[in-house]
Amino acid sequence: MPVKYLPWITRDMLHAEREARFVFGDNTRRVGLGGQAASMRGEPNAIGVATLYAPGRYYRPDDPLALATVVDDLGDVALALNQGLTIYVPTDGLGTGLARLPENAPALHRLIVAFFSAAPGEPCPWKAI
Repeated sequence: MPVKYLPWITRDMLHAEREARFVFGDNTRRVGLGGQAASMRGEPNAIGVATLYAPGRYYRPDDPLALATVVDDLGDVALALNQGLTIYVPTDGLGTGLARLPENAPALHRLIVAFFSAAPGEPCPWKAI
């Protein structure tokens, strides 16, 4: 199934579509309720893509651990796509809010944009910086 983009995702949406997967920008500690994590954290059909280490601890350019984490998390999204599940993602993107990924680690931001641009479904509304 395809990737679809929504302006805002609520916990009720996750409950209404248990077979779909909902993606949000996460941190490597997998804690906190900032941004879209407030609506998705802890739900079995949510997939976090880590876009920073922790609140206030941003990814840096050329950081191999950050690259490995993002690739691993995007692998979870790819697996769900391969299983035929619909994937919902915030229209504003991943890492564009609290993580400030385009500013702090632009290559990782471009990787995420490229992944969703190549995925089946609605055209990716994000622009690589």
